[in-house]
Amino acid sequence: MKIALVTEYYYPLLGGITEHVHNLAGALSRKGHEVTVVTHNLKPRKHHHYPDDPLNFIVERFGKGIPIYSNGSFARVTLGKSLGDNLGKFFEREQFDVIHAHSPLTPILPLLAVRRSNAPVTVGTFHTYFDRSHGYGLLKKKFMESMDMMDGKIVVSDACVEALSRYFDTDYKVIPNGVDTSYFRPEAPRLPQFDDEKLNILFVGRFDPRNGLKTMLEAFRIVKSRFDNCRLIVVGDGPLRPYYRTLVDRKLSKDIHFAGLVNGGRPNFYSTADIYCTPCTKASFGVVLLEAMASATPIVASDINGYRLVMEDNRQGILVPGTGAAGFAEALLRLLKDPELRQRLGREGRKTAEETFSWDLVASRVEQYYLELMGRKLDVLTEDPAPEKIFALND
Repeated sequence: MKIALVTEYYYPLLGGITEHVHNLAGALSRKGHEVTVVTHNLKPRKHHHYPDDPLNFIVERFGKGIPIYSNGSFARVTLGKSLGDNLGKFFEREQFDVIHAHSPLTPILPLLAVRRSNAPVTVGTFHTYFDRSHGYGLLKKKFMESMDMMDGKIVVSDACVEALSRYFDTDYKVIPNGVDTSYFRPEAPRLPQFDDEKLNILFVGRFDPRNGLKTMLEAFRIVKSRFDNCRLIVVGDGPLRPYYRTLVDRKLSKDIHFAGLVNGGRPNFYSTADIYCTPCTKASFGVVLLEAMASATPIVASDINGYRLVMEDNRQGILVPGTGAAGFAEALLRLLKDPELRQRLGREGRKTAEETFSWDLVASRVEQYYLELMGRKLDVLTEDPAPEKIFALND
């Protein structure tokens, strides 16, 4: 099949959707499909990152990506003169079998892809959980038109179904995020600067309010008052970095390390960590949980819908109810003081990642869904056959 994956989030931007699209493209390509990632065009900057592995698929860039603040996070939209026309001409020239838009109701690039699609099968994947959407409420009818243009709708978790069902009555296929279990692995070399007698607590995430870095810093302050032999490593960045740095207690600054954005070296951070902690308040799934699990790193995480669908309390880690720093501190202290518990949770996390969430398994489910949708479309067309359409589906 010839497949286009359309997304507002791709390298040099880091994040869960970027990782999802990149790994899905690679896995589908390894299965013999011709894959193109269609995304924004950003001028490279020093803090931008690109994948460290050679691509086995094509990347096509359109317009210019600009940041906006939405749903407790800094999002992106792509703007450009004649963006829709250029995208439509590209689709006409390439004649994809599948056009697969990620966050397909998100302005502007994914939504344009759905509306300009000329492929036999158009698919959307929804990645985000949200409490309410004023936009969906006000423009429900218009967005429903775009929903109806998609032959299939994938969600990464039941939490997404819960959010979307408040506005749209349609069918969804749950196919989770995946993780590269050969890349994120317990055997990844440890970082020498943090490889000493101290236990390492790791935080990974963009510096968005919903990711809970403020809670993480406060929880670490409590932990250090009762267990001194530990440090906090913070991986990530964002416009709020100066604010979060002001929250660091000067007495603790020598044991709080801001590593900045990290792409290729993330497995080394997970393998160096004794505990991974994420006090995130809103998530549909949690790719970072999969990365930690694949690395056999025990987890302390918020007890939220998106995370409960990935891990179980006291199996791969500890789920903490509420958003208070004290609860996270207690869970961290429990693991810091119990090395056997850390090892047991880490082993179970690695097993779960390999048996349920490896990208080979997830990509096979996506591939099968494409074929299922093509079969349905062919059945409909053959009831009142249009030869040119049937030919396109069988090509």
